[in-house]
This record gives sequence, C-alpha cells and structure tokens, in this order.
Amino acid sequence: MFVTLIVIFVVIFLAYLYLKLKYFTLHGPLPGLAPQFLFGNMLQTGMLTRNESIANVQLELQRQFGDIYQFLMGSARFIGVCNADDVQHIFSNRHVYDQGDVYVEKFSVLFHDALICNKGAKYKRHASLTLPLFRRGKINKNFDLIVSCTDKFMLDQWRSASEGNVHRDIVQQCQRLLLAIFGYIGFNYDLEAPTGNELTQALHDFLAVFSLTLFMPTFMSKSYLRFSSKYQKAISVIRQSLDRMIEQEQNESAESVDERKRTSLIASLVLSMQKDESVEATKSEEDKKGLSHNEIVHEMLLFLVAGFETTSSALAWFIHLMSKNPRVQTKLKAELAENSFSVDGLDSLVYLDAVIREVLRFAPPINSTIRTLTADDRLPTSGAQLYKGDQVSIPFYNLARDPRYWKVDPELFYPERFLENGLDKDHHPYAWLPFGGGHRQCIGQDLARFE
Repeated sequence: MFVTLIVIFVVIFLAYLYLKLKYFTLHGPLPGLAPQFLFGNMLQTGMLTRNESIANVQLELQRQFGDIYQFLMGSARFIGVCNADDVQHIFSNRHVYDQGDVYVEKFSVLFHDALICNKGAKYKRHASLTLPLFRRGKINKNFDLIVSCTDKFMLDQWRSASEGNVHRDIVQQCQRLLLAIFGYIGFNYDLEAPTGNELTQALHDFLAVFSLTLFMPTFMSKSYLRFSSKYQKAISVIRQSLDRMIEQEQNESAESVDERKRTSLIASLVLSMQKDESVEATKSEEDKKGLSHNEIVHEMLLFLVAGFETTSSALAWFIHLMSKNPRVQTKLKAELAENSFSVDGLDSLVYLDAVIREVLRFAPPINSTIRTLTADDRLPTSGAQLYKGDQVSIPFYNLARDPRYWKVDPELFYPERFLENGLDKDHHPYAWLPFGGGHRQCIGQDLARFE
C-alpha cells in the first residue's frame, strides 16, 4: 500500500513537472511575468480576480517589460509586440505571419467553415466570394435602410421621452439597433417583426453563448456547447431559419435575385452556392469553386458575430464620448447642419470622419489581433528572435495610446488631430489599427464605419 502511494505521488509529481516546464514556463530570453500552473498570468494580472481587461493588462506588461514580452493565458503563450515598425513588418509578411491558431481553435467550435477559421487555398476561395460583399459601392445602397432603422429603434424613442433628460441603457439599445440593421442587410429580414421573434431570441442566445465560450479552454467550450440546451435550441432555430432563407433565395426569379443581391448579403452568397456539392467535395481545395450550403451558413454566423458586438460597442462609445465632450458635439452638429446628410454627401463630412477615427483610436472595438508564425523570423526593430509556431499578439490599444506615435497627447480625446491640418494627420500608419492590418484585416470595416 505504501509503495503504491509512493508510485502515485511520483507519477503525479513528474506529470506536474512536465506540464509546468512545457506549458507554464517562460521560453527563451524574452521578458515576462513568471506564469503560474494552470492559470498562466491570468491570476497575477487580475483577469480572473478583478475582471481586468486584456487591453489594460497589455498596457501594464509593456510598461514593465518594454515593447516585446511574453504572457500566458492559461497554457496559451503569446508574444506581445508593441513597436509600430515591428508591427508593420508582421503585417507586410503574410507568408510568415498567418492567421492566429488561437482564432482557428476558438471559432472552429462554432463555425469551422467560416472565413476566420480558414487558411491557404480555402481562405482564398472564401475571401474571393465574401470580400466583394463589403465593398463601399455595395454598402452605399443601404444608406436609407440604416437611417430608417436608427430612427425607428433609437432616435424616435429618445425624441418621445417625456422628461428633459433621456435615460437609456445605451449599450443595449445600440445592440438592438445593430441586430435590426444586420437582419435587413444580412438576411433581408425584419428581426423585430412578430414572426421574427423566435429567430431574434435565438440570435441573442447564440451571441451570449459565443461571448461566454471565448474565455473557456477549447475542451470546456466543446463540452459546454454539447450539453447547453440554450445553445442547442438557438443554433437549431438559426440553422432552420437560414436554411429556409437560402431555399427562398434559390426559388426567387432571376429579376428578383438581381435586385435583392444589391443590398442583401445572403442573396449574394446564395448566388455563389456550389451547383453540385458532391462533385466539389472530390476536388482538391485549390480546384474547388463556390461555397457549400454549410459554408454559407457559417459565413452568415461569422458576419453576425463579427459585426454585431464590435459595431454596437463603437457606437455606444461614440454616444458616450459625445456626451462627455460638448465642444466636439457642438462642432459636429454644426457640420451636419451645413451639409446634406445623404450618401453622396458623406465625403464632405470631414469633421464627422475625424470624430469617428478618434473614437476608434480612443476606444478600439477590438483590442488586439493574433498571428502565428509559419517560419522562424527576427523582428527588424526590436531584434527579437521568433520561431515557427509562436503566436504574436499585436495590441491595437497600446499603439493607439503610445506617445511615441502621436504628437497630440494620446490620452486626450481630440478629433482635430486627424483633420487636414491636424498634428497627427500623418501619424505612423501602424499606430491606428482599429480594423487590424495586412491581408487578414477586417473585411467589414467599410460597413462598420458606414453604419
């Protein structure tokens, strides 16, 4: 009995040492906090105990260790890169710095066929069909729709408020507005109609589950999704609804499809559907054409997740910052009063553009992005040696607040920095990256800014 206990203890101890050395130890000479077993740096930085944001954590890590550092979230190891010249090198070498493995791992649980999970030839096939959907020429056709939705779901309620001040949950209202807009642009569907209530609730439930699983280890998120009745019901309703919409699009007349594809994402995607999936399945990835039924469903889910939370967050920050900066608000109202608010007049709203840029700099909807190395490489400015398989984290928030790259105090909300005669008009191109950079930057950035 005693010998058995000794053997068990030795096995557990050796397993602990192996896991500790392999997954919970700093690798190489790059500085960083010594990670803790199982938690990495998530306890030390307050991410688990104080709900500290990853943006603030990376700011503190840069302050402690400089432009290059290691940090671990659980067993996942990342290398933070905070020098704009090194970031430019990363985004300019797409064949060395590919999509982050952590994205593929996390998002594959929910939609493994979507663009964000693809690499190589499959990514090129999907990108060739989805990128044109978000070009400005197509987006502009939704101008009146977006204005109408904003009036209906937000402004009319504010105008009808009986009290002098409007008290609202801005984040919730922005989310509701963006979901309504996505319903029309994405599905050509009124998610607020009585018949749309079931789908609307399912989309809300899906987004809630998605937000929760982001912070779980992959094996936990897979188990959670498998046994979550809320998720299973939501994905079933969404899948059935999308299947019906796809079938309806396939049954539309050629004239109707030609009209609908001008504004509806799902109508455009259905046009790219493979004629015979069984034949396409036998081809190599390089030779495949079009998208399968399942790939279309997964792309629609990705569009929902990617566009809903980020754009609603940016809009909420815009409203908050306007309320805190009456000088900017007054100046913006004056510009809007002097110019025609139409799709053709958008380019003349230079101060509005500067305000939007400053909101996205001050509170970027995405804090960072990840790239995985496909080969060894050395960063040109810092001289840091990186290795195949390393995951590099590029913190947009750090770059946007770094005084080395901004002549006007980066802690100050000051839209004038971006005007024609602004001191920061010619800022470092890789210090302002609200939509990422390189070939994997956000494909919906024109739509997000347009909204």
